[in-house]
Amino acid sequence: MPLNPAAERRLLRVRGRARASSERPIPPKVQAYLSGQPVTVPSDGTTEAPDGTERRRSGRVTLDANIVVRRVGSFNFEVALRDVSTGGCRVELLEPSEIGDPVIARFPLLEPLGSRVCWTQGVTTGMQFLSNIHPAVFDSLLTRLPTAK
Repeated sequence: MPLNPAAERRLLRVRGRARASSERPIPPKVQAYLSGQPVTVPSDGTTEAPDGTERRRSGRVTLDANIVVRRVGSFNFEVALRDVSTGGCRVELLEPSEIGDPVIARFPLLEPLGSRVCWTQGVTTGMQFLSNIHPAVFDSLLTRLPTAK
């Protein structure tokens, strides 16, 4: 079935963009992430871009608290929570984990949050929640968790 001229022009533009993006080199950190290799992060857990700007979508709050974390198919463990944002958290697990591991985070008085490991450095692990915490729920959560001094 032949396309009308407008649809054909649109298809040519889309094909051109697809070719251009496939010819662009993939940055080394992205290649490592896609292949499942560990991505190194600074020991303080910062995630700044080379120009010094924060890459997170939401601000994080430094904490000194404990939460319960469970790897899928394993047992619950109480772990140290170092910081949290509406999209994820940084914890210290009992043993190293793999990037992409599915985990469940349990915060006080909240439903369990499905998460995945997005970076790891030894036992310090960054977890990304599969669905963001609503800002109002997040504010309520912060009142129940002790913040670091």
